[in-house]
Amino acid sequence: MRFFFKRYCFFLCLLFLANCGQIKEYFFPPSSLEGLSVKQLIQMGLNAFQKGNFDRAIEIFQHIKDAHPFSSEAVIARLKLADAYYYKHNFENAILSYQDFISLHPKHKKVPYAIYQIGLCYYHQIPSIDRDQTVTKKALETFKQVVREYPETRYAQRATIKIKICREKLALHEFYVGRFYYRTKKYKSALLRFRYILDNYADLPIARKAQYYLELCKKKLKNEQSIQFF
Repeated sequence: MRFFFKRYCFFLCLLFLANCGQIKEYFFPPSSLEGLSVKQLIQMGLNAFQKGNFDRAIEIFQHIKDAHPFSSEAVIARLKLADAYYYKHNFENAILSYQDFISLHPKHKKVPYAIYQIGLCYYHQIPSIDRDQTVTKKALETFKQVVREYPETRYAQRATIKIKICREKLALHEFYVGRFYYRTKKYKSALLRFRYILDNYADLPIARKAQYYLELCKKKLKNEQSIQFF
């Protein structure tokens, strides 16, 4: 009897907290989201996010988007959903979610942040210089967009730093490929790579090495032509 009385008191306390709006997200299993107000949901989602429970936050923010798409809380949910994916390192869904936020709220003050975050999603996926650098190019173009469209924001300043790093990665990749062609005696292909570096990354330290190998390639090609002539 005493056991049931304690359980009864416990549930009365929960009901009281619910009526006061002091709902903690761990009181409610996922199936109970339908019964909560959008204000309660957004608070639960933000609490889960702050605690690092990104799976729970994603679930709640997605529910707000679906169940309350035209509420002011849905605006917050869309951006925080993208952030939750980002901190989970689910960069593909993070990019899609940031893009969704930008397309639905193009004039929102957080748009520069969202674009910068897209750039970071690509940036964190940049591979080693011996791999294809498509994702590095995407990061570079996204950071350039931030600087071009929102030059007065703090995100433009951060993007400028990332642009330098991306350019260095791309230049090193070109040099790596050029060296490979040079070692395999494909001097014409190597020459094109080193010339590309000088045309596009002349301001970077790697340009000096590229110039050195460019001259070597010219000499090799000249020797090959001389041999063919004789």
